[in-house]
Amino acid sequence: MQPLQNIRVLDLSRVLAGPYCTMVLGDLGAEVIKVEPPEGDETRAWGPPFAGGESAYYLCVNRNKRGMVVNLKSDEGRNILRELALQSDVLVENFRPGTLKKFGLDFETLRELNPRLVYCSISGFGQTGPLKDMPGYDFMIQAMGGIMSITGEADGEPMKVGVAVADLFAGQNAVISILAALQARTFTGEGQYIDIALFDSELGWLANVASNFLVSGKNPKRYGNAHANIVPYQSFQASDGWLVVAVGNDRQFEAFCKVIGKPELSADERFSTNSARVQNREILIPMLKPIFTEKTVGEWLALIGEKFPCGPINTFEQVFAMPHVREREMVVKMAHPTIGALPLVGSPLKMGGTPVEYRLPPPLKGQHTQEVLLEVLGYSEEKVAELTEHGCIT
Repeated sequence: MQPLQNIRVLDLSRVLAGPYCTMVLGDLGAEVIKVEPPEGDETRAWGPPFAGGESAYYLCVNRNKRGMVVNLKSDEGRNILRELALQSDVLVENFRPGTLKKFGLDFETLRELNPRLVYCSISGFGQTGPLKDMPGYDFMIQAMGGIMSITGEADGEPMKVGVAVADLFAGQNAVISILAALQARTFTGEGQYIDIALFDSELGWLANVASNFLVSGKNPKRYGNAHANIVPYQSFQASDGWLVVAVGNDRQFEAFCKVIGKPELSADERFSTNSARVQNREILIPMLKPIFTEKTVGEWLALIGEKFPCGPINTFEQVFAMPHVREREMVVKMAHPTIGALPLVGSPLKMGGTPVEYRLPPPLKGQHTQEVLLEVLGYSEEKVAELTEHGCIT
C-alpha cells in the first residue's frame, strides 16, 4: 500500500518545479501521467551529461510517471487532455498565466467537467499582481527575491545558490498544497485552485533573514559562509581542506574553546555570550583562523566528536561514497530501457508504514501515449492509430 495509490495526477508541467512536485506525488504512490508537447520537455536537451539519450537534468525529477506526447495545438489533442482531466484527481501545470484558458483547459472550465479536480498552477510570479505576466526562471527569481543579495562573500559579487532553490521550494509548496487540498476534498467533496509562485516561495525561504529586516528595517549583508546572528558559525580552513563549525549556544562555545586549546576565550566578556560574539566577530574570527590551520580536517573532527556541530566540506564524490548515504538508501538504481541501471537520488521521505516505492523510471518521450489512451480513456486501437496519423499524439 502507498498513501496516494488511489490518486491520478495529470502533469502538464515541464522543467523543474512542476516535475519535482509530481515526482514526489508519484513517489507517494500517485499515478502520474506526464504530458509533453511534440518537442518534449525542455530539460531533455539540458546537457551534457546524457545517458542513453536522456539528459541527467531530465532524469532527476521524472521517475514514477507514465509519459505521453499530446499536441495541444490540435482540437483532438485538447480533447484528450479534457478527457484525462475528467478522469484525474489533480492537474499540475506551469504555463504562463492565461495560456491554458485559451485552450479551454483552465480551472474554471475543467471544474465544470470535474468538480473534484485539484488544479495547481505554478508560475514565476503567480496569477495576480503587476508581475504576473513576466516569465520566471529560478535564476532571475533568486535575483529579484533577495536571496542573491545575501549570498556570496562580503566583498564579492552577489551569488546564486548552487541549485535551483526557488524552483525546488515552489515544487515542495505545491506538494504540500495539493495534499492539503485532497484532504479538504474529503470534507467538501470539491477540488480547488492552487496558485504557487516561485517568487512567493523564494520570499518564504528567506526565513530569519527576512525577519531580521522586517524587525530592524536594515538591509542584511552578505557574510559568505558566516552567519548574521550566530558566531562562530562558518567555514574554517584546516591544513588539508575545509570544515564548518556551527556553535549554536554559549555552552557549545565553552566546549569549542576547550577543543581548540583556548578555554580562556569563553570567559572573555567580549565572547562569553552569542550577542557579544556577534558584535565582536571581527576580533574573534581572526584569532580562530590560524588555529584551524594547525591540524587536518580529520584530526579536528576526531577532537570535536559530538561536542558541537562540525563537518567537512565534501565534494559530491565524497558525499556519495559515505556509508551513511548507502544506509539511508539515498541512491537508488532503476532499470531504464535505454540506460540500463540508472542511479538516482533516493526520496528523503522515510515512511515506516507506507514506504516510497520506485516503480517507473523516467519515461522516454511519448513512451506510454498509446497505453494511457487505451487503458485510461478506453480508446480503440483504430482511434489511437488515427490520432497518431494526424499528428495529435506521439
